[in-house]
Amino acid sequence: MSNVERTAWTTGQTRAQFAAIAWLRWRMTANSFRRKGGAGELIGQVVLWLLLLLALALVFVLGAGAGAYALALRGRLDRIAWVLWGIFVVCQLLNIQMGQTATTFDPTQLIRFPLRRETYVAIRLFFGMLTPANVTGTLMAAAVAVGIGVAVPGLWLYAVVVMAVFAATNVLFSRMIFAWVDRWLSTRRAREIFTGVIFAVSLGIQWANFTFNPAYNHGHWARVQGISPQQMEFATRLLERTKPWLAVMPPELAGTSLMRARHAEVASFAGYTLAVAMYGAMFLLVFALRMRTEFAGESLSDAAGGGPRRAAAAKTARPAARDGANAASGVEAAGSRASAVIATMLGKEILYVRRHMGILYGLVMPIFLVLIFAGKFAARSSSVWIFPGAVAYTLLAIAPLSYNSFGYEAAGSQLYFLAPVRMRDVMLAKNLLSFGMALAEVLLIFMIISYMAGVPSLPTTLAAGLWAAGTLAINMIFGNRRSISTPKKVNPQRMANKQTSPLSAFIALGVLLASAGVAAGLFGLCLWMRQMWAMVPVFAIFAAVGVGLYVQSLGSVDQYAMDHREELFLELCKQS
Repeated sequence: MSNVERTAWTTGQTRAQFAAIAWLRWRMTANSFRRKGGAGELIGQVVLWLLLLLALALVFVLGAGAGAYALALRGRLDRIAWVLWGIFVVCQLLNIQMGQTATTFDPTQLIRFPLRRETYVAIRLFFGMLTPANVTGTLMAAAVAVGIGVAVPGLWLYAVVVMAVFAATNVLFSRMIFAWVDRWLSTRRAREIFTGVIFAVSLGIQWANFTFNPAYNHGHWARVQGISPQQMEFATRLLERTKPWLAVMPPELAGTSLMRARHAEVASFAGYTLAVAMYGAMFLLVFALRMRTEFAGESLSDAAGGGPRRAAAAKTARPAARDGANAASGVEAAGSRASAVIATMLGKEILYVRRHMGILYGLVMPIFLVLIFAGKFAARSSSVWIFPGAVAYTLLAIAPLSYNSFGYEAAGSQLYFLAPVRMRDVMLAKNLLSFGMALAEVLLIFMIISYMAGVPSLPTTLAAGLWAAGTLAINMIFGNRRSISTPKKVNPQRMANKQTSPLSAFIALGVLLASAGVAAGLFGLCLWMRQMWAMVPVFAIFAAVGVGLYVQSLGSVDQYAMDHREELFLELCKQS
């Protein structure tokens, strides 16, 4: 009798724990929008979500439904696995690119309370369910079921069942992978290796798309036809060897189950669907094993390194220490002190960039795409737009960096208010690195385009460079303020962290699109009038105004930082 009572009490308490955690998370989310700037963050997040869902619905969800409908209507359900493989790959790539759902508190802190291990596993599982990628994958699976049901009404029930199982399996795989990836990325070296692999695979996919897609080869498979018979034979043998391995994967099993249902083989359909469900159960079990270790109190952190790291840190700190001593003794002038601070900050920021593969990815991708596109569009009438378009695309990766300048500093941001430095010098150093990266990108793009598509005209080159300088300067005016008032803590041990808050990303994108739209209109007008040199003085004035406003804004950044230091510390000093 006592065992029954204890079981009933435990079940009721578990329900109460779930309700309390759900209420706590809701209240923390709602209260976060009450602080200064919270309403703007909410608006920015809603707008970005609407734009994101609209784009994903049009591109991925409708595409998956239309593909499934076409295959089912033509009686080619044997190829439905192609669509399911696409859903699987898209879901994982979106998880990598878009990151995981941000939480208002760290769920690992719950282990301090009387919580059962099974309850903790369930909480950690559902905390990461509603990522944009998982929602997109689930909607794509639902679209496949709808497409098959419309094309073949007799299969609608079978399609709904197997697609529901497949969607759940896909989500569980994502949760399992990201839980273990966070464990593997607990060291900096592992993060660099893993992100480098993702980096190479992503670039490889882009290369394959632009090389073999007929849309980029004048509507035909020109590059494929150029493959030698030996290469084609090797690719065929490789595909034949991988088929047995692919046949036992969830997308293939789900596709086979639909084919069995098409032939009214209910028992076989149930068997293949059960096999997909067993994959989901296995993914859940592996996820639970990872959470069991976390529940036992494991703490993932980058431990302090050995002598070389400490020596490097000491070497980085020496200029600041010497600067403080010289300032105290009156030997160094104010200008020299500012130069030393800027030089030290630049060295530190370069280390951040070198160790952050996401930033490096954003820097390399424009160069990689220019290598692909320059040769393809060189002979077209639109080739005059290649260089300005490449410059604008480059700024998409660089402009948002200034909106979260302190993201990697965490609690160390407090030291800027204790050290004998001016915040304007700190922000100037961070901005100079962004200007330097943009300049290096533009120069590389210019050299690549000059070699592959011909040297861009001097008016086009000058106008594009001046436009980029003015646009970056204006972006940094907003970015420096947003970095202080609404920072976002970035944890390098978590996979695919978002770099900025939703509203900051929206502002950066809005400023860039508005500037690019006006510049494109002016460029097209001058091109139509055959007066390309008219762009140069216009963009020179634009750049001068942008840089002038930026310099003026630096004069007030110290007072702004003092007024908003509480917002800065509240976000960056919280435990995560």
